[in-house]
Amino acid sequence: MAFRYRTRARRRAALAALVGLAGIATVGPTLAVPAVALVALVYYAHQVAATLAGDQEVPYPSLAFVISLNALVVLVVQLLLMAKGLQVL
Repeated sequence: MAFRYRTRARRRAALAALVGLAGIATVGPTLAVPAVALVALVYYAHQVAATLAGDQEVPYPSLAFVISLNALVVLVVQLLLMAKGLQVL
C-alpha cells in the first residue's frame, strides 16, 4: 500500500537523517534522541497529510498521527531543555 506522498516522505526523511547525523557528529550523542524524533516527525507527518488529503491507502493513520505528535513533543521538550541550559529562559 503506497500513500500519496511516500516518495517525498522517504526523500525528506533521508535528508532529516543526514541533518540529524551531522548534528550528532557536531554536538555529540546528546542529539541522538532529537535526531530520531526529527526523522519520525518528517516521515509520519507526510502520512498524516495524506490522510487529511483524503488518501485511503495510508496504513494506520491514527498511529501515524500519534507518532507525529509524540515526535513533536520530544522536539519541543528538547528545545526547552536546551534553552534552559543556555539560560535563555
